[in-house]
Amino acid sequence: MTSVAMFVLMLEGIVKIIRRWKLDLKQLILILVSAGIVLAVYSALMASYRVHERAFIKDTLAANQAYAKKLATVTELFLQSLNSQLRVSAGHIANHFDDSHAIDVELARLLTQTNSFDSLVVINAQRKIISAQPSSLALKGLTLDPSLSLPIELQQPHILDPFVSPAGNLLVSPTFPIFTPDGTYLGFIAGGIYLQGDTILNQLLGTHHASEHSYVYVVDKSKRLIYHKDNTRVGEHIPGNVAINAVLSGQSGAVEVLNSQGVDMLAGFAPVSTTGWGIISQRALTSIIAELDLTHTNVLYSTLPFALAIFVATLCAGFLIARPLAQLAQNVSSLSPGNLRCIDETPAWYFEAENLKSAILNSSELLGQEIRELEEDRKMDPLTKLNNRLAMQLWLDNVKNMHYQFSVMALDVDHFKSINDEFGHAVGDEVLCALASVMKKNARSHDFVCRSGGEEFLIFMPFVDANRAFSIAERLRIAISEHAMPLSRPVTVSIGIACWPAHSKSIDETLKMADKALYQAKNKGRNQTCQAKLSTHAANHDVARHAV
Repeated sequence: MTSVAMFVLMLEGIVKIIRRWKLDLKQLILILVSAGIVLAVYSALMASYRVHERAFIKDTLAANQAYAKKLATVTELFLQSLNSQLRVSAGHIANHFDDSHAIDVELARLLTQTNSFDSLVVINAQRKIISAQPSSLALKGLTLDPSLSLPIELQQPHILDPFVSPAGNLLVSPTFPIFTPDGTYLGFIAGGIYLQGDTILNQLLGTHHASEHSYVYVVDKSKRLIYHKDNTRVGEHIPGNVAINAVLSGQSGAVEVLNSQGVDMLAGFAPVSTTGWGIISQRALTSIIAELDLTHTNVLYSTLPFALAIFVATLCAGFLIARPLAQLAQNVSSLSPGNLRCIDETPAWYFEAENLKSAILNSSELLGQEIRELEEDRKMDPLTKLNNRLAMQLWLDNVKNMHYQFSVMALDVDHFKSINDEFGHAVGDEVLCALASVMKKNARSHDFVCRSGGEEFLIFMPFVDANRAFSIAERLRIAISEHAMPLSRPVTVSIGIACWPAHSKSIDETLKMADKALYQAKNKGRNQTCQAKLSTHAANHDVARHAV
C-alpha cells in the first residue's frame, strides 16, 4: 500500500470519528498531527530501508565476486608453483631413473621441504608405480588404473580430476612428465593433494574469509565439491545451481541464488582456468537483512526524540491557529438564527488543513535532514570538527579501490598531558581545536585530515612522495609552533611520515610505520619530523606476503 493511499484512508477514518464523536477543533488537530507525524516517520524509514537494502545486496554481490576472483588468482599461482616444483624433481629423477633409492630420496625431499604435497609417486611408462612417499602408503609396485593413465597419453603437465587413490584418499593430482636428455619418455611424477582434512589446499582456501558471514566452496568440472567449510560435504555432487553452471562455463560474475540447502545466497564466482574448477564466495541473504534491521532500529531510536519535538511544536502551533476560530465559534453562538446558515457554510477548516499539510511535509523534510546529519555526525570528531576514524576507514577503502599513492603524517602534541595537568582539560580542548584549525588551513583541498584519538592526528596527502611530504610536515610543524595558542607557552608537535605503497604494500602496515616514525621523533627530543625507513628484510617479507 502506498503512502498516498494510507493517508486517504486515515482522512476517511478521521471524518468518521468527527461525525460520530462530535470532536472539537483541538481534538481534531491532535488526531491529525499524530497521524501525520507517524506517517511521515514511517514513510521516511521505509524508503530508507528499501534504498539501503538494495545497496547492501549490490555491495555484497560485488564484494563476493571480487573475493572469488582473488581466490581464483591465488589458486592459479599455487598450481603454477606446484608445477614448477614437480618440473625440478622430474629433471633430477630423469638422471637417476634406474636408481630406486635416489628416486625415494628425491620424493622425500620434495615432500618435506615444500609442504605443498600430501603424497608423491613416480610412475613409469608401463603404468607401474616405482616409488611413493610417504612410504606408509605401500603403493610401490602397484599398477595404475587405466582411467588415470591420461598423463602417459598426453606426455605433458596435467592436473588429474579428483579421484580416490589406491590408499583410499580423495585427492587431486598435478603431474609432470619425465624425459631422458635425448627426449625418451620414461613416465611421470604425480603429487597428491588431499581434499579432506587439514590439507594445504584447504588451508589456502579456508583462511581467506572476507567476513564472518561469508564462506567459500570450490567445485570441479563435474559439479563435485572439492572444497567446502563443512569437510563432510567434500565429494558431494551439486546439480542445478545457477552460480555453479555459470562458473563452470568460464564466466565470472555475481548472482542471487537458492543453494542446495534451500537458503537464499548472494554468490560471487570466478573460474580457475588451468583446471576448469569454479570458486564461489557467498553470503546468506538473511544475514544482510539482519544487519540492515539492526541499523534501522538504531536510526529509529535516534529519530524518536526529534519526531517528538516536531510533534509538540506542531501541536502548539495548531492550537494557536485554532484559538481565534474557537473564539469566533463562541462569539457566533450568540448570533441570531438567521445568520447561522452563512457561517455554517463557510469552510473554516480548510485553512487549518492546509497548514497541517505543510507541517507534515516540513516534518518529513526535517526528518530526512536529521538522518543525513546523523550520518555526517558519525564521521566527524565532535570537538575538532575533523574527520574521525570511521571517516578515515571509508577514505582508505576508497584509496584501495582507486589504487593511488599517498603519504601520511602521524602528528602528536608534545607534552599534552602536562598541558591538561597545568591548565586544565578545557584549555587542552582549546589547544586541540587550535591545532585542527592550523592543520586545515595548511592542508590542500584534497588532503584528508582526521583526529585518530586523544592528541593524535593523521593527515593523508594523495600523490605526495616522501621528500615532499617531509617538506610539508616541516612547514606545518613550524606553523604550529609559531601559532598563538590559548596558554602562556608555545605548543609543539612531533611528526612521523610514511608513504603507501612505497614503504609497504599494506596500508595498515604503512600507518604503523608512520606511528613508529612519530615515536622516533619523540625519542629524539620532540618538536621534529622523522620519516619511516624500511629495512631490506622487512621489504622482502612484505613483498612475499603481498604475493601470497
